[in-house]
Amino acid sequence: MVPPSWKQVRGVLALLITLAGGTLVLRAWLVQPSREVELGGLRLRLERAVWMHEPTDHGDTARLPTSEGAPGPGPGQRRLVVEVTVFNPGRTPRDFEPGELRLAEAARGTVWQPSAGGRGVFTLRPAELLPVTLSFDVPATQEPVRLEWERDTRREALLLTQRPSSPGESGEQAGWPLRVEQLPPGREAAGSALFHGRLACTSCHGDLARPEGPRIAPFLGDFARVGATRVAGKSAAQYAYESLLDPNAFIPPECAERQPCARPTLMPLYGESLSLQEMADLVSYLMGLRGGG
Repeated sequence: MVPPSWKQVRGVLALLITLAGGTLVLRAWLVQPSREVELGGLRLRLERAVWMHEPTDHGDTARLPTSEGAPGPGPGQRRLVVEVTVFNPGRTPRDFEPGELRLAEAARGTVWQPSAGGRGVFTLRPAELLPVTLSFDVPATQEPVRLEWERDTRREALLLTQRPSSPGESGEQAGWPLRVEQLPPGREAAGSALFHGRLACTSCHGDLARPEGPRIAPFLGDFARVGATRVAGKSAAQYAYESLLDPNAFIPPECAERQPCARPTLMPLYGESLSLQEMADLVSYLMGLRGGG
């Protein structure tokens, strides 16, 4: 057996170093970003980021929201709507361009600029707070994407997310069924574990045994009864199912302390994080809530 030459050894070492360096770079890129950062004399906080549903995701039970006055995403694209607040903590006015925010993909180095809301320059006076809503239209990709704020040659990451697939992409299941009865049989205990555990629903909806307890979203302790009254012609189970897919399809009239609920709602689009079985389990649990638990 002929021993490898020094040139061959150096080549292998260089390859290993390159691969290791690439792994370190990827790991660094995937580190969970911070939702609040300060750059160039301004402080920016990410309030909300939501991938909008397409109507084809779950029949005609929900419509795709679009930014005010802006066209919808193009064919094959999914829209990420981002809400941020920008604050000037200093003593002098500072300019802010929404276009300083961008969406980046590590694998191919692709960068997307805002498709809506990203034009113009705003001057923030000292102690002034500015709410900004932006939209990013992203074509099909299986790679994670990162929301970044680039200002004064510095760049900070605000969010790491992944574009949801559309029906027909990568051969996945073609959307959600139209009717709740088409879901698999639900398991109430599994739904309870989701509600109180991974999804942390009580952080917004409060203690199910305390109708007057602290909360920022509607009380759900008697959902099986109240849910059936929300939308004429819809059962409580169908209403729960559609609301989990598109929380903005119907906004309840009252939230905490009899105050109007936020528009748009802060509730996530659970159709992007739940399986068919998990959706059935969660609806089953909600249907078992008939007054205090």
